[in-house]
Amino acid sequence: MAPDNKDTKLAIRISEEDLKEIDEFLNTNPRFGSRSEFIRHSVLDYISRTRIGIVDPGETGIRLSKNMDAIISTLVQRGFFKTKDEVIEVLLEDSVKSGDLHKIIEAKMLSYNSLLEDLDKFEDLQERLKDHSRKKESLKQL
Repeated sequence: MAPDNKDTKLAIRISEEDLKEIDEFLNTNPRFGSRSEFIRHSVLDYISRTRIGIVDPGETGIRLSKNMDAIISTLVQRGFFKTKDEVIEVLLEDSVKSGDLHKIIEAKMLSYNSLLEDLDKFEDLQERLKDHSRKKESLKQL
């Protein structure tokens, strides 16, 4: 069925609680024109993400920045890839093969270790300040 062909109707059963959740989401996200459009989009998005293994049941999937989403959408629109998922899959595969993913993880680990070192220095400084304050108080008492 073509994406613009919306002639087929599908009845679903949904709890009042779930419907309320959808309506609350739609009130704050007006880009979807209706419940039907939101549900259609959500189902197709879930299928495409699950198909290439990005989403396991129970996971929410990958969230992209607006800029990254625009870049990937442009690549698909220009015919370089069939779907956004294909772009992401190729990028991930290439980053593993080239070692870039390893470099990214290494940089994150260095950043994390640096943060831990900074926290240790901060704790040491706090302890020295406490010692200094205690010494100052004891000198006042003399």
